[in-house]
Amino acid sequence: MTGRERALVAGLVLALALLAWHVRTYFHLNDDAFISFRYARNFAEGHGLVFNPGYEWVEGYTNFLWVLVLAALHFVSVPLQVGAPALSIAATVALWALVVRHAWSHSRPRGLAWLALMPPLWLATNRSFAVWATSGLETRLFELLVVAAVLRLVTEVRAALGESRTARPLAGILFGAAALTRPDGMLMGAGALGVAALFLARRGKLQAAAFWSGAGSFAVIVAAHFFYRRVYYGAWLPNTYYAKVGASRWDLGLAYHAAFLLEYAAWLWIPGIVAAVRWHWRRGSAYFPAIVAAVLIPHALYVAKIGGDHFEYRPQDLAFPFAFLLLGQGTAELFRSRGRSMGAGLYAAAILAAGWFLPWQSHQQAPDRYLNGFPGRSASAAEAVGFLAPDRSWLTRLPGLREVAEAHRALVFETTAHLVGVRQEEHRQFLEKVLPEARRLAGLVADGTLPRDTHLATSCIGAIGWYSDLRIFDRHGLTDAGVARSERTDPRGLIAHEKRATIQDGRERGIDFWAFDPVHSLWKRDDPAFQTLVRIANDRGIPAYAADVGDGWSLLGILPFGPERAAARFPRLEFRPTAPPDAEREPAPDLRPGG
Repeated sequence: MTGRERALVAGLVLALALLAWHVRTYFHLNDDAFISFRYARNFAEGHGLVFNPGYEWVEGYTNFLWVLVLAALHFVSVPLQVGAPALSIAATVALWALVVRHAWSHSRPRGLAWLALMPPLWLATNRSFAVWATSGLETRLFELLVVAAVLRLVTEVRAALGESRTARPLAGILFGAAALTRPDGMLMGAGALGVAALFLARRGKLQAAAFWSGAGSFAVIVAAHFFYRRVYYGAWLPNTYYAKVGASRWDLGLAYHAAFLLEYAAWLWIPGIVAAVRWHWRRGSAYFPAIVAAVLIPHALYVAKIGGDHFEYRPQDLAFPFAFLLLGQGTAELFRSRGRSMGAGLYAAAILAAGWFLPWQSHQQAPDRYLNGFPGRSASAAEAVGFLAPDRSWLTRLPGLREVAEAHRALVFETTAHLVGVRQEEHRQFLEKVLPEARRLAGLVADGTLPRDTHLATSCIGAIGWYSDLRIFDRHGLTDAGVARSERTDPRGLIAHEKRATIQDGRERGIDFWAFDPVHSLWKRDDPAFQTLVRIANDRGIPAYAADVGDGWSLLGILPFGPERAAARFPRLEFRPTAPPDAEREPAPDLRPGG
């Protein structure tokens, strides 16, 4: 190994260490991950892929392969709260290594060999890449499969063109695995395989047997999953599709994409990516950027149509590995001439610094307490008033950059006001806030205060469902096909929270206890929020009831079948009305933001 190569290896080791620090900084578990955990546990314990064993048989998850992997972990007694993030971190390192390998092979021009370090270094310093290295969700496994599939497909196209040795058609299988991990993989696999076939056909190199071997394996995997779903759940599409996907919201979706592009300074990528595309075009390898475009662009349009995603830039996170590989190649092309290493270094450093600044500022300025939909839905809170304001940094006070910062800030407020792009810090704080209640509910079940078959209606079913193991009715329809397929929509326009059950739905399904708050059914009686909810119930004439469960805690909710039925179902609890109702009125199931 030459001295230059040893220096590159040392740089990669440092970049990996930086990635480890970054992942640790943003380590978190997401409440939604516990939904998959519960499906996995039930499956591993022989109850089937269901949320409520013995009751509703619906597909309230969108990550089939991830749930199966988690079920295998639970089967061998690995705690899922530990195993899930560990798997995601392993997938993160594997994805980072794929980027290193490709950059090492294709981005080391003479005199600028150090550019091979830049794609992995850009990833290591990227907030989004670090955020989705954990969470307990399937995000990073999905990205690993898609990136591996694309790079394998590029290898297969190169082999079909006679530029390398024959490659077995594995890309279709990898795309199929991605489609099993997230439904988005169907769109990405179809687009990538279709563009590759068109490219080879134009060159007269498309071999029917090889194409159908690859595309056929992808189609068989996808079709088998649809057939399984139809047989197992009686539906062609997952229940989550009906519960979460509402009317087209292009305005929100485009704002979500725009906020992402500004936050990570994607405008700086344009010269490098254009140069990379031109370089690939000249050398006859335009299939690489074309396949990448076929994966990213249709998916971005779909995300824009549905109004974005509840989570912080989760759909766009897949763009980083591809964009950074192209940027590494494009930077080499822009500064290939002798003596232009300084220019390449400045450009690479600008991409790194600009992509770091706003994301890190958002972390530094995040509130220390949980605020729902921060900053948009919490705009009146003191922490939101100056959040990401340009005047808080000398850099964003500069002409030009001030306008970028102001536009980005406005977009973040607009999207989070609709629970789009909710940031990592808020999800971490939410779980910390809900865990004590989830564990206390589990204790009430264990000591017999709550019957194990209690049917609880709430709008938050992750950790609460996992720890309590109660039968849960999700008021947004995730565990109920009827609510998911209803035409009712939330007038507040909250993305993925548009379907809302009514008390009548609860009566029809035999609900024992309807939590008055969207999230919490248990409250400390001296909590000001508890007093506020009691006042809301009284002011609106809603027949709410509270029951002391010990240690200063109370259950607060609505009894769909009245106090007499509740007394029979909960003999160890005494439900008292918060105030005599002044009118018979259909109570609103969710009375605060975030329901």
